[in-house]
Amino acid sequence: MKVICEICKKEFEYPIEQIKHRHREVELDLVPTNFWSIKDYLPEFEIKISKDGTIIPPKVRRKSKLKAGNTPMIKYSDNVYLKDESKNPTGSFKDRGMENLMNEIIAHGKDKVAVVSCGSGAIATIEYAKEYNIKSIVFVHKDVSKSSLKLISKADKVYFSDTFIQSYEDYMKYSLTHNDVFWGFLNTNISYMLGLRTMAYEIVEQLKKAPDVVIIPCGSGMDIVAQNLAFREMFESGKIDKIPKIGVVEIIGGNPIEQGYMNNVEDKLYIIDKPVESKTILSNDTCFNYKKIYDMAKRDEAFFLSVNDEMIDDFISSHPEYEATYDYTSMSAMAAVEKYSKTNGNDTVVAVLTCKNRIGG
Repeated sequence: MKVICEICKKEFEYPIEQIKHRHREVELDLVPTNFWSIKDYLPEFEIKISKDGTIIPPKVRRKSKLKAGNTPMIKYSDNVYLKDESKNPTGSFKDRGMENLMNEIIAHGKDKVAVVSCGSGAIATIEYAKEYNIKSIVFVHKDVSKSSLKLISKADKVYFSDTFIQSYEDYMKYSLTHNDVFWGFLNTNISYMLGLRTMAYEIVEQLKKAPDVVIIPCGSGMDIVAQNLAFREMFESGKIDKIPKIGVVEIIGGNPIEQGYMNNVEDKLYIIDKPVESKTILSNDTCFNYKKIYDMAKRDEAFFLSVNDEMIDDFISSHPEYEATYDYTSMSAMAAVEKYSKTNGNDTVVAVLTCKNRIGG
């Protein structure tokens, strides 16, 4: 597979140690944005569709007993469906990219991986790493939720930082000075992203058509980039007749992508000075996939559905049955469904949900 640096337009064979190819002018406190695009695939990353419409997922060199994907679609209303990613091994769609990531680590001859995450990405990495006898090293900020911390503590080593951004900077400093550790930066890792995209293929297979909108809570944004890539693949191959729009869910006051888009900030990261506090993990000062999602919005393939905790609480109070299964951050997607449906009630919508009580919880 070949990848292209969107800044200098140079091509590279993948996998490469992307950490060595840097553009400091677009970094934030040492942290690079996602400036990689794919020129062509290796066969091992291709998703095929059989004559009867069944998805044939990519093959990986080594498989674990943690089987991600093939999650159910639940009908919520006449034209709203819930993609229940809680049924993945650790309860989120992050699992979908993990076998690709672990096989890439092995291909590099490494037995340790470092990641920075405040939740689902770290939890999935830790569980899959154990399956592959890979040691996990996690960087996280000190205010991470207690429920996430309980599972993150299962890593071989956990480093705590004072703030969210500081955890990324500490992670980068560590990765740049420890060559024996694989740089598992989930915001830019391409093989991980290509694993994530299987969800979009399943959505089309289950609905027997492309939905109008897929609503996804936005943290790092790699999940959103991956699904958009998959929908474009299916559209270009003639599998679907339109590219579904992604409803990007952020927290009002902690929604850097929406604010940056509204202010036409295109050539650099948009940073919020003091993002609002939230019971979710979605309120951020910036997003390292900002430019890719900005470009999606420019192509009319994404739009913004920011909500707040009050809107999430209102949904939970009227639908308490969801609180027992799905996590609070995930419920932001349902608050966004309510917001969207008020003016777009005839659209076919899929909302993506993740689990409250993850593996080991």
